[in-house]
Amino acid sequence: MRTKILAAVFAGAMMLASCETTGGGYGGGTGGRTQLSQCTRNALIGAGIGAVVGATQGPRENRVENAALGAAVVGAGTYGVCRILSAREQQRVENAYYQSLNSGQGVNDSWQSDQGSPRSLTVGAPQAAPGYGGECRRVSATVTDPQYGNQQLPPETFCRSPSGGWVPA
Repeated sequence: MRTKILAAVFAGAMMLASCETTGGGYGGGTGGRTQLSQCTRNALIGAGIGAVVGATQGPRENRVENAALGAAVVGAGTYGVCRILSAREQQRVENAYYQSLNSGQGVNDSWQSDQGSPRSLTVGAPQAAPGYGGECRRVSATVTDPQYGNQQLPPETFCRSPSGGWVPA
């Protein structure tokens, strides 16, 4: 039974990995990948952390089941936050990041989702990114959707390249 559970978790992780969207400098960037464009990678990392925590909890004879449960809960939760956005919508968010970085101000945007519901985006004004140097900025964004509510997206850090463009750190 334990082997079957682990095999199912591994197969699920591989399926998620095959669905990852590609990133790459949308909206004026010069390359690189943002956290938003790496939803699957972040979910897999979350699943790994959930598996470790799950394995350390409860009775010793249930470690495999606890690890599988931890991986499923944390991985699915992490993946769910990013997956509400289609690849086209992720590109729209990344374009707003670059617009915010170039203007030094926050950005607001609204559109109809692929499912037809209204969505809005609020990107805060870029802030200094401690630990990255003076030419780096951090941006945060929130997507609002009637079905999912407010979803805080992972903060993104960008640095100026020698050519003057912004690239994900």
